[in-house]
Amino acid sequence: MSQSSEQGIFLNGRQQIIEMLQFMNEGDKRKLLNNIQKRNAVMARELSEQSFSFKSLFGLDREQLSKILSRLNPAIIALALYPLEISLQRKALSSIERHKAEEAFEIMNHDLSGKRQEIKRAQEKIIQVAIQLSRQKYISI
Repeated sequence: MSQSSEQGIFLNGRQQIIEMLQFMNEGDKRKLLNNIQKRNAVMARELSEQSFSFKSLFGLDREQLSKILSRLNPAIIALALYPLEISLQRKALSSIERHKAEEAFEIMNHDLSGKRQEIKRAQEKIIQVAIQLSRQKYISI
């Protein structure tokens, strides 16, 4: 088998693991990543980062969520939270400073339904901040 074929299989296998991790509950995901980390710490970190999604944020504890959201502009927070269930919006907003939460809430009260691209970009920005903080060992994702 040629090296490119072997590499293709490896990449496909990696992508399948990432997709599987995205659908696993947090406990099972953490267990699998811990087992991978025992053998290959770099791969475990990469898989953790690549499988981290916006919905993964809400599996983090309030302190970690606060560390992520406190670094963002209230407008970005508002856009990202707009399409979510009220319970998730509350969890996020209650984890940040009151004045920032009030500003984000005020923005969320406008009709943002036509801003799908901006919403997606805001959610991606939050994921980027979470991954950056994880790389700095400030939070654990």
